Amino acid sequence: MHSTSALWLGRLRSGERDRTVRVFTAGPPPTDDDLFEEIDDPFADPAADPWQRAGGPASPTALRGRLGDHALALPLTPSKIIGVGRNFRAHAAELGNEVPTEPLLFFKPPSALTLAGQPIVLPRGYQRIDLEAELVVVIGRSARGVAEADALQHVAGYMLGNDVSCRDLQRSDKQWTRAKGFDTFAPISAFVRLTEPGRVLPLDQVFVTATHGDRRCQRAPLSDMIFGLPALIAYISACMTLKPGDLIFTGTPEGVHPLAPGDHVQIAAEGPFPLAPVASPVV
Repeated sequence: MHSTSALWLGRLRSGERDRTVRVFTAGPPPTDDDLFEEIDDPFADPAADPWQRAGGPASPTALRGRLGDHALALPLTPSKIIGVGRNFRAHAAELGNEVPTEPLLFFKPPSALTLAGQPIVLPRGYQRIDLEAELVVVIGRSARGVAEADALQHVAGYMLGNDVSCRDLQRSDKQWTRAKGFDTFAPISAFVRLTEPGRVLPLDQVFVTATHGDRRCQRAPLSDMIFGLPALIAYISACMTLKPGDLIFTGTPEGVHPLAPGDHVQIAAEGPFPLAPVASPVV
């Protein structure tokens, strides 16, 4: 139906409610000049096929228009956000930590989510709060006890995220709930790049990057992850049910950088699989 190659999912503020919309592009992330059309939320019904709902015909009465004429909202509302700690060897080493022998998991509350372009609000009284650039997996189909071989069948798509982390609290609390859980500590892309079930990304060609001010501080291929995407999904789903719209922050490479009020950071991806960047002022 469409000659373009990338399908993006987002939300717009229109009237008194947020509307789920889709955007087709030739590959790059959507811009203000791209056209959208409203669709039903692909993740609202756990029993439905999110790919069919996202790519199927839109209602004749659906809202349509130019993205730049509307304000953006968070693209989804996950029931939970799972983070993976120390999933890049060099990052574990830079903080003086051992490399885990199995995935090291933690939660970030959904209240930590904030949209690309919105500020990261730093709590005062702490000595070091870092940026962490990460690939974020978006679950499309409920996953419970899935095998690695089937894990990617449960992925709806991908985005980028910044796992903002307070090092003071990581050290003092041992548990990471407070360190990772402040409001605005999970900036994410404004659009999810949807993929067909089972698609394998060229991880050795896709680089996650972070720029602090004018300086690039993080850049590494996703193939440097200790535990790959299928292994992570299988490991997490052995413990808990992953629901449509849930997010997995998959770990950060070396080069994490402290944040201060007045800073500006951008998380981006390089390579043949574009993702919507996450730019954030810091206050």
